[in-house]
Amino acid sequence: MNRVELADMLERFIGDVPGCSDYDWDDFTSVKAPPDLEPYRQRLMVQGDGLFDTDEIRKIIAELRD
Repeated sequence: MNRVELADMLERFIGDVPGCSDYDWDDFTSVKAPPDLEPYRQRLMVQGDGLFDTDEIRKIIAELRD
């Protein structure tokens, strides 16, 4: 997974784009990510697996797309 793919997955997860399965989210949050993506995974894990913090998820999406 690269930065763009992660941003796409996060957009699907929060409902901005259809098509994210529970497995996509679980795959990303359950296993340590590559070094360049691990800081984002850690940020998502801080607040209840990131499940309810859509503002933080949108911030991460914006950073990944820069």
